[in-house]
Amino acid sequence: MSLSGLAQINVELSSRCNKRNLCAFCGHQNSVINTGLTYGDMDFTLLSNIRQVLDVGVVVQFHRDGDPLVYPRLRDALDLFAGYTTNLVTHGEMLADKAESIIGRCTTVTVSCFKGDPDHAIQFEAVTRFLHIKGSRAPMVLIKIVGDYPDHPYGDLGVQVIHRLIHQPTGNTKYAHRTPTVPEHGICLDALHHPSVDWQGNVYLCNRLDPTGSTKMGDLRTSTLDEIWNGHQRQYWIEAHKAGRRDQAAALCKDCTFWGVASEWQPSTRQDLIQVGA
Repeated sequence: MSLSGLAQINVELSSRCNKRNLCAFCGHQNSVINTGLTYGDMDFTLLSNIRQVLDVGVVVQFHRDGDPLVYPRLRDALDLFAGYTTNLVTHGEMLADKAESIIGRCTTVTVSCFKGDPDHAIQFEAVTRFLHIKGSRAPMVLIKIVGDYPDHPYGDLGVQVIHRLIHQPTGNTKYAHRTPTVPEHGICLDALHHPSVDWQGNVYLCNRLDPTGSTKMGDLRTSTLDEIWNGHQRQYWIEAHKAGRRDQAAALCKDCTFWGVASEWQPSTRQDLIQVGA
């Protein structure tokens, strides 16, 4: 068997997040919303086993419910995937402190920012210091502005700023203000190409917030990644997506409005406003 079609994978180094004040729109660390959340760090042997079966052309992102910078063996994890296209998505408050474990060891770092963050000054100072320490060395740093934040302070740092729709606190399967972009072929790109592995080794169809584990396809502690990727469960769900019957795929797919295409926030399209902080 093979991993044909696998283009990107999220590998959760840690399910813990140490942001001082958790993001109001993010339910990943909210035990009331994410009822299945358990805290822990991925066993390094399990991480090594994942590395052994992934083609070097696969993009590897190190996050799911937690922040990857809290992983005790972050430097070793990034060294393990040397030569791969790798990405860290983080709240950024630890960037300067973790600089020597990150610089030259991954491809990109994406820092999530939003208007009204009580920790914005701490975050901005950490990003600024990190950029000063790394100079022209990798990784490339991107600032991800989530939602409406026109007066953000990152425009003068010389880094790429991207804008994303803000999702509702109940999960990143639904978004405020408008629905995300649908690909022309009408099939969810995440379902086709982009699975996720949590810190325990459970493999999911995608990286959406999934409190009940409805998109779980298998467990790397009892099966290999190619067995799970080519297994009956995933193939059944993929056929449902290809038939335009998301309601017959995993339970989470039925009401999910995401299609695997990260969509830009556009203030001019603010229709059907949803109260995100509710």
